[in-house]
Amino acid sequence: MRAGITKYWGLTEEPDATTPTTWEVAGEYILKLVDGENAAFNNIRLIAALRSHGVPVPHIMKAKDGREFIAAEEGCYLLMEKLAGSHIKEVFEQDYAAIAYETGIVIGEIHSALMTVSNKTAGITPFHEELKGWISKELSGSSLLAKEEWSGPIEALCSIYPQLPKQQIHRDLHYGNLLFNGTTLTGVLDFDLGKQDARIFDIAYFLSGQLSGQKDLMAIKHKWIRFISQFLSGYESIIVLENDEKKALPLMIQCIELLFIAFWQQQANQEAAADMVRIFKFVEHVYSQE
Repeated sequence: MRAGITKYWGLTEEPDATTPTTWEVAGEYILKLVDGENAAFNNIRLIAALRSHGVPVPHIMKAKDGREFIAAEEGCYLLMEKLAGSHIKEVFEQDYAAIAYETGIVIGEIHSALMTVSNKTAGITPFHEELKGWISKELSGSSLLAKEEWSGPIEALCSIYPQLPKQQIHRDLHYGNLLFNGTTLTGVLDFDLGKQDARIFDIAYFLSGQLSGQKDLMAIKHKWIRFISQFLSGYESIIVLENDEKKALPLMIQCIELLFIAFWQQQANQEAAADMVRIFKFVEHVYSQE
């Protein structure tokens, strides 16, 4: 963090790091570092769109000179209010079916609000082009999966991708970016990765995220299947998915796992990549049984 950055907002308290790119300030604010001006403007416009539709998002605090962010060599800093609420953890040890249904409603409402955001960012690569590009390249150099294992889901998803409804999506939806008081949503966080793409990406990303950190996937297999069913019921009480989206969902979940395999392979983290392979094969097993 750049020393003295909080002076632009008239704050003297020392920031307390919570992640490598976020700091808590005075117990009331969150200081966030994003990659550059495009990421800063993306946060600002998506927060504004969600707030206008009643979705709880943090207020961005303007600097003393009226700026909404401060540009520095390492990126751009935004100061936001700290929202109340907590993250849902260990969902399968709770009333996961009820939580899934309520979360489906929440994400349906988020998507409904994001539908009003037009595409203002040029040069954004859609997911299916990433799959055919850098992801396939990384997987081709991996010893963790044979080509016949990963090429099938990619080809199948890419063939249906042009028909999938597109809109502004969050692109990083998981319980770590949602705050709740009980089952009531109190905050949506982190809009750095938002872009225009297939809306089913957000749903698949969220559902696949419930498998992360699970040591025994087979032990929660039936719970995860039930979680998906309840989540989709909640989501479709707000937005009804098209048939192509329902057909694409298993493929999208598998391809998101392939994205993570490729990412960790790129980062030379074989342990993390191998764990993503474990989840990928589990997802393949679940849907092959249907």
